[in-house]
Amino acid sequence: MQLPGDPGVDPPEIPPPTPGTPTEPPQESPPGDPRPEVPVPVNDPAEPDAPRELPPDQPDETPGPGGPRTPPVNQASH
Repeated sequence: MQLPGDPGVDPPEIPPPTPGTPTEPPQESPPGDPRPEVPVPVNDPAEPDAPRELPPDQPDETPGPGGPRTPPVNQASH
């Protein structure tokens, strides 16, 4: 009777790697990238990342999430 941990026999549940069959999934290109699904930023790293949902030329008087920054000119409270 042989023990399951006997180094003289291979465990039956783990077959030995056969030539032509990769033991790990194929590497993505580039092969050195640890996270290939994350795209590389195309903007300049020295430039701050602008919000993508807003147009680049946003006027200052446009109300933001906290309301208008300046009081409207066409409505007089007097």
